[in-house]
Amino acid sequence: MRLFLLRRHVALVVRLSSLIASTALLAASCEGEAPKQGSGAYCESAEDCEDDVPCTVDRCLGGRCASEADNTRCPGGRCDPARGTCTTQKACATPADCVDADPCTQEERCDVSLRQCVFEGLDGDGDDELPVICGGTDCDDDDPRNASALDERCDDADNNCDGTADEGEGSALCGAEGATCVSGRCECPVGQGYCPLEAASGFHCIDVQSDGENCGACGRSCPAQTTCVGGQCTCAEGLALCGSTCVDLSRNELHCGACGEACNGRDCIDGVCTLCGELGEPCCNGARCSDDLSECGQSGTCVPKACTAPLEALPAAYLPRCSADTLACALACETSACLVDCLEADATPSRVFQGARVDCLGCIDHQIEACAARMSCQRSVAALNCCIEERCGGTFDSACEDRCALELDAYDRCILSTDCIYLLEAEEPLSCFP
Repeated sequence: MRLFLLRRHVALVVRLSSLIASTALLAASCEGEAPKQGSGAYCESAEDCEDDVPCTVDRCLGGRCASEADNTRCPGGRCDPARGTCTTQKACATPADCVDADPCTQEERCDVSLRQCVFEGLDGDGDDELPVICGGTDCDDDDPRNASALDERCDDADNNCDGTADEGEGSALCGAEGATCVSGRCECPVGQGYCPLEAASGFHCIDVQSDGENCGACGRSCPAQTTCVGGQCTCAEGLALCGSTCVDLSRNELHCGACGEACNGRDCIDGVCTLCGELGEPCCNGARCSDDLSECGQSGTCVPKACTAPLEALPAAYLPRCSADTLACALACETSACLVDCLEADATPSRVFQGARVDCLGCIDHQIEACAARMSCQRSVAALNCCIEERCGGTFDSACEDRCALELDAYDRCILSTDCIYLLEAEEPLSCFP
C-alpha cells in the first residue's frame, strides 16, 4: 500500500499529468442485394416478382423471377406483357371505339400507337384473378384470400378454391412444426406460443415458459439480469424485479420491502424504512448502524469498527527525514515512476518507531495518511484501511485496487479537499525533509 499511496498523492504535489488515448472501432455492415421485380431477377418468394401486370402469372423459380402471360385473364382478348394490359384485335381511333357492354372487360381505352383497343379484366378483390363467370378461377371475387393459384393456409377461408377451408396438416397450414389449425387460428401445444421468427419470415412454436425473448407471451422479452422461469421474468434468489431492475428489497431505499416503497431520506434496513444512526449517533434499533464502517458500541452509539481506527502522525523526534537532494529530485520529476525512484534511492538511514523500521518513503506515506486522519478525511481513511484489511487480507496490490475502487475514489476526493497534497512543501513538523 505504501508505494501505491505515494504514487497517487506525491504525484499531485509535482502536478503530474497523464494522457489517456482512446481508440474508436469502426464497424461496417453489408446488406445483401434486394430482390428486383421482373422476369429473371433475383428473388426469394413470388411476392418479390410481382410486376404489376394483372394478366401475367409471376413466380419465383430457383431464385429467379419468371413471368408468363395468362390469356385466361383477358376475356375475349390476349395478354400483352409489354404494355401491361389486355388487348383485342379491335381497331380504334378514339376511346369511344373501345366501349363495350361486357362487364368482364374494364377500363376499355384506345392505345393510339397501335390503334388497338386495350382493357383490364374484371377483378373485384385485386388478387389478379378473374371470377369464374369471366373465365377465371377466382371462386370469391370479394375476398383476396381466395384464388385457385393460392396455397391453403389457416385463416378460415377457402384459399385454393377447392370447396373446403383449412384442409391439410396444421404444420403446413401454419408454417410451424407442431402447430394445429383450430377455427381459422393457429395454435401450439400447451406452454408454447405461436410466435414470429426474428431472423426470417413466418412463425414458430416457442416455449414461452423458458424463452427469454418470448416469456409468457410472444415478443415479451425479459430485462437484463433476469431469466424466464414458468413464463415469468425472474431475478436471482434474494432479489425482486421492480420495473426492469432487480433489487434487494431488504436494503434498497427506492424499493424497501416492496416495489415502489421509497424511504424518502431514511435508510432501508431489513426491508423497513428506518431513521438510522451514523457515526456518533444512536444505533439503529439499538443494535446496528447505517453504514458498514460503523458498529454499535456498548453505549448504544455508533462507533468505528476496530479496523477503522485513525492513524496518528509520527512524532517529529522519530522521523527519519529525507535528504534535500531527494526533494530536488522529486520536484524535477515528470513521471510517477521517476518520483518513486528518487525516494527509493534516498540514502537517509531508517529509524525504528514502535518496533517498525521506517525509511524516507515510509515516512512520507505515513504522514500523508496521518494528515488526512487529523483533518476532515478520517472516515475515508478508515474506509480505505478497513477495505484493505477485510477484502485484501491487509495487502494492497493491483487486485486489491479493483476490490477497493470506491473507497480509493472517496479517499482521493477527500485528500484533494485538504492541505495534505502539499505535504512535501509544508513547513515542520509535517515535512519529512530537513
